[in-house]
Amino acid sequence: MDSSSVCFFPGSSGVYSAGRVVNTQPSIVAYQHAYLVGAIAGRSLRARAKAREQLTHSATLLFGGNACFFGLEHGMFASDEVATVFTGNTGGTGSWSSSEGSLEFTREPAPVSSLAIKKHVMCLMSDTGGGHRASAQALKDGFEIMFGDSFAIHVVDLWSSSSPWPLCNMPKSYFFLVKNPWLWRLSFRCSEPEILHEALFTGYTALVGRRFAKAFHENEPSLIVSVHPLMQHVPLKVLARMKAESSFVAARVPFTTVVTDLTRCHRTWFHRHVDKCFVATQLVAAQAMSYGLVANQLACHGLPIRPAFNAESLPKVELRRLLQLDLTASTVMLVGGGEGMGKLEATAEALSQTLSPGHQIVVICGRNEKLARTLAARTWPLKMVIKGFVNNMSEYMSACDCIITKAGPGTIAEALICGLPILLNGFIPCQEEGNVSFVLENGVGAFSEDPVEISQIISRWFKSDGIELNSMSSKAKSLGRPEATFNIVRDLAGMSTTY
Repeated sequence: MDSSSVCFFPGSSGVYSAGRVVNTQPSIVAYQHAYLVGAIAGRSLRARAKAREQLTHSATLLFGGNACFFGLEHGMFASDEVATVFTGNTGGTGSWSSSEGSLEFTREPAPVSSLAIKKHVMCLMSDTGGGHRASAQALKDGFEIMFGDSFAIHVVDLWSSSSPWPLCNMPKSYFFLVKNPWLWRLSFRCSEPEILHEALFTGYTALVGRRFAKAFHENEPSLIVSVHPLMQHVPLKVLARMKAESSFVAARVPFTTVVTDLTRCHRTWFHRHVDKCFVATQLVAAQAMSYGLVANQLACHGLPIRPAFNAESLPKVELRRLLQLDLTASTVMLVGGGEGMGKLEATAEALSQTLSPGHQIVVICGRNEKLARTLAARTWPLKMVIKGFVNNMSEYMSACDCIITKAGPGTIAEALICGLPILLNGFIPCQEEGNVSFVLENGVGAFSEDPVEISQIISRWFKSDGIELNSMSSKAKSLGRPEATFNIVRDLAGMSTTY
């Protein structure tokens, strides 16, 4: 790029002005008409999205065709980054103005040598509970926000889509096992010894190897990301067998793991041959190293959570008005995960009998539509807001004063970011037990499985003049990692460009 080209960067007033290009080697993806490459300053997600929309729209208006936005090296819209506009084949000058500000710049043809091919990322998961898919979706959203269309993210459940019977039904067995805790605990413990699960995975590879290899061929990934403990060993065995194939350079495709547990992790999460393993806490990092990974294979950023939790939230009163909640009532959120599991109805009943009529309860039933209809049909002695599956969980959390949930790592991580005190009402044996200790030892909540005791704890919190809730809220916010998703995505994107 010629040094006389002009770029845009935000001034302190938020108005975009002209300036010299400071990055002479931008990453460009070929589009038919126009190329918009760069990053935008702004701390809130909402502000970034608005600025991105303005710049993309301006390029579309100026060049009369498609425009696309891409993040540069540092990814998350740092103030020292800039945006540059390229046209497909012609140069010239251009300008744009509106109530948001004005832009003046020189256009020039996109240098062919700088054009980059869209990179494909395979994100391997399995639908065993909502957490793994939510993590995969969070990473996908993070890539889109940071890099626009320069990455194509393919979320794939290889066990369901590329496995013969009965392995294709493996995800469905999860729900049966967790409803029978002793069976789940037995399965968890028996599959942990390396000698046992390695033998098991070798057998699985013989059954699914060709189908998994076909999936890798079809997606042609430049990066593979696993967000499930059963998506390391078999895929890596298949990739190892594919190294000799000239049609697919398997040996050069980086393989990474994003661990979606906070504390106690099953051993199958950790494989010595991954290029990078992303963990949420130092405790998990220590487990990884005890199983043979070394320090330079690990990155500790936190759990990948929905990017909306990194957005600047509206004031609580405004959120409650938006969500049609009581503006001043002490409010508790009761959730059962994406599948609406747990003693939601019994807990809602106990809360309604214990809390005062001036309090408020928000119940998120997830995909359990039958439960949502049952609760909504009842008459309650206080305001009870019943919802099924919601896509604006960050808004509901930010509008509440505390949360009752099972010990799922994703919900805990989201609650910490929102500064919500957490009352845990259950856990999946083995894998979530450590999360209870995490909440208690860090002073951000309590634990009880008894609906009556749960209601009494919430009542005590509401009667303490906010002192207890405020103390736990402050501690929770200090533990929150709102930038975790973007830090993970930035590292992943960097790995894909080095192969």
